[in-house]
Amino acid sequence: MNRSLRVLSIVMTSALVVAACGGGGGSTAPGGSTAPGGSTAAGGSTAPGGSSGGGAAAGSTINVTSLWGGAEETAFQTVLADFKAKSGVTANYVAQRTDYATVLRTSIAGGNPPDVAIMPGIGFLRSFAKDGSIKDFKADLGIDTSAWASNYAPGILEVGQVDGKQYGLMVKFNSKSTVFFRPDVFKTAGITTTPKTWDEFKTVLSTLKEKGVTPMGLGAKDSWTLTDWFESIYLRQAGPDAYSKLFSKDGDWTDPTVTKAMETMKEVLVEGNVVGGINGSLGVAFTDAIAQVFKPTPDAAIYYEGGFVYGIATGDTNKDLKWGDTIQWFDFPYFDSPKGVTIGGDVIAALTDKPGVKEFIEYMASVDSGTTWAKTGIIISPIKGVSADVYPNESSKQEAAQVANAPAVRFDGQDLLPAGGPDFGGMLQSVIKGDDIAGLVGPFQTAQKAAWDAE
Repeated sequence: MNRSLRVLSIVMTSALVVAACGGGGGSTAPGGSTAPGGSTAAGGSTAPGGSSGGGAAAGSTINVTSLWGGAEETAFQTVLADFKAKSGVTANYVAQRTDYATVLRTSIAGGNPPDVAIMPGIGFLRSFAKDGSIKDFKADLGIDTSAWASNYAPGILEVGQVDGKQYGLMVKFNSKSTVFFRPDVFKTAGITTTPKTWDEFKTVLSTLKEKGVTPMGLGAKDSWTLTDWFESIYLRQAGPDAYSKLFSKDGDWTDPTVTKAMETMKEVLVEGNVVGGINGSLGVAFTDAIAQVFKPTPDAAIYYEGGFVYGIATGDTNKDLKWGDTIQWFDFPYFDSPKGVTIGGDVIAALTDKPGVKEFIEYMASVDSGTTWAKTGIIISPIKGVSADVYPNESSKQEAAQVANAPAVRFDGQDLLPAGGPDFGGMLQSVIKGDDIAGLVGPFQTAQKAAWDAE
């Protein structure tokens, strides 16, 4: 795909500012078009296909799959219910929590794909588009994708494009620069301020240990959590331009900046800083690590992951958590100066052209869907017309503001890598176990270059 990641990264900031601040809202559809069947467009009060939900696809059923579960699934179900009320189409949700990419590939190869799927990464989107497994929204579904342009800042729609054609749509994102913690445990340990710099962060970890508290939970069994650690460190150390280059086909994983970021990870991801030690953390799923910190009697004080942690912690782990008392977050610490935030976004794609699929994709581009989802407090919407006022809790409001005010925003690096590339998270598991970094990055670079060349 001839897409400039550097340009995407530059323009992403303006997109998120508008999304977080709720600019450009209105009751008409993206681009001012009309909804299927001639009704008022998505984002208004009437349904796709007619105000009574009686369009041509009404009564049909489609299957939608992703790896969301728990509170994330519950939040998405509210979106599906709103879609059904407006269109008359039933969208059945199927969660696949393990081996998502493998299961998706198998279902496609077997001729029984879901109708709509959340792509497990931009590399997979590129791969599926090039082998014809997913639908071109315009050519195959008949969607006027040019009408979406006014509802997204430049750069957002490009995330779902392959060779200039729209195969996917970013429907939600979360900051990956939020470090969640227990204010009550900090208070008991005598920690009165949250750290801003990396050195201050290390001091907090040392203070917690001195007070007999294991500093962090770590769900390293889900290796993607380690890629988020690396990406947040790399962005803040090497800078936005170096980040954009590393996660493109021009990236050099043998560059000293990569080794430096991995060594920096190892300053804090060490035996005494995580529950169960490093080997123990390699057997812990990320949701269980969240529970290590946010269950009623915590085992640790800090858990680093994206803004979605708030919804999982308060919706699944411990519904008695209170903002500012037993759950809160601070910005991922910086080194010399703040250099930006990383975000992770989810992109949907259509695998069939069954009745209801077109209507669902159009609905997911609407202010209605973005507002319904944002109201759950689980996600931040990339759609311009979604007002910041709809976010229901301090965590999501502050998350939106964090991204909007960041000096630079970069998309999740792992999700930009080729689908057939080497295991980035697996390499980082080896790093925190103590394997020689020089012996890891060389083979990784060779395999990564081959994967880019094969796309």
